[in-house]
Amino acid sequence: MTKRATDVIGRPVVSADTGRKLGSVSDLLLDDAGTEIVGLVVKHGALRGEDVLPASAIHSLGPDAVVSRTDELINGREWHDRELVTREGTATPSVRDH
Repeated sequence: MTKRATDVIGRPVVSADTGRKLGSVSDLLLDDAGTEIVGLVVKHGALRGEDVLPASAIHSLGPDAVVSRTDELINGREWHDRELVTREGTATPSVRDH
């Protein structure tokens, strides 16, 4: 089934492991060709920090929430830095636990 970005943006992101709300989807990250989702930008907290939920960690896109396989998100700045390094070589993303 096809979903529009506007159907996903704004949905809460919940961990399947703990049931805890990790934040809400604020944007989608696409590959360079623009054909595949590589992650979801997740906003959270009073300062509206941004982290990334990699596509591989998405369990499901339900009608009321996005369900993540774990509580772990990649810090937005670290994701951006990893993307820059990946274009020049290999890199491993850093993951932080919320």
